[in-house]
Amino acid sequence: MVDIKLQEVSRGVDKINQNITADNQLLWIADQWKSNQFQEYIESIPNQIASGDIIYDKRNLLVRIPVDENLGIKQDVVIKKFKLTRKYDQLRFRFLKSKAIRSLKLAMALEKIGINTPKPIAVIEKRDKYKKILYSYFICEYVDYNYNLLDIVKDDGHPLREKVKEFLPQIAQDIRKMHDAGVVHYDLHAGNILVKNIDNPEFYYIDLNRGRIKKKLSRKARMKDLARFKLTATEEEIFINNYEPQNSKKWLELMRKSRARRKKIRRIRKKIKKFI
Repeated sequence: MVDIKLQEVSRGVDKINQNITADNQLLWIADQWKSNQFQEYIESIPNQIASGDIIYDKRNLLVRIPVDENLGIKQDVVIKKFKLTRKYDQLRFRFLKSKAIRSLKLAMALEKIGINTPKPIAVIEKRDKYKKILYSYFICEYVDYNYNLLDIVKDDGHPLREKVKEFLPQIAQDIRKMHDAGVVHYDLHAGNILVKNIDNPEFYYIDLNRGRIKKKLSRKARMKDLARFKLTATEEEIFINNYEPQNSKKWLELMRKSRARRKKIRRIRKKIKKFI
């Protein structure tokens, strides 16, 4: 069953989602960040994000904003702008909670169960009278990490490639803790895990906007969540031995089957897209 603490998180975020102003704008700011300067800055973001370092600008936009006391920014933050360029997304999110609200809910949930994720700071978004999202932003702390795990995993010549075997027990235990609490990430791969402090590593889980909080996760749902996590055969064994030590052989087989099914579905989708 879903962790009682996460039920509280869900109810709290749902209440936030109800506090929409007359002009259909939603604004949430973490208590420790509330100030007139910071609120004015957050409200100005949809017009123009202050100058900063662009971290990513493809499917979404991520900008790192440095400390600025005049704006009430007490530490470096990351602003994530969600782009809804596909008509399908523009339509379905009229009826769904936005990606920013989902990110907030999952970040709060992970904090509640003691899993590292960049601390949520603010959300600002606006819809038109027909519920179409006009803009949607999620603001969180910037984590000064050493590596994105994907940069290590995908490069066989990376100096830390062998270190991954040392990283996996903690990562597996973190993910098991998420799943046991009812949290499913839905985009769980090495690119969404940040590594900080190589000698005494800390792992931060990011890109939470697809995640959900479920009443209970079946074994199938857990395997589906793990199917995106690509590792070598030896690393898979280490991972599963720490995720499910009581029945690791069976779970390893299920994880590999789930990954094979996902690969097959992706190949079919690519063929369909080429045909279309």
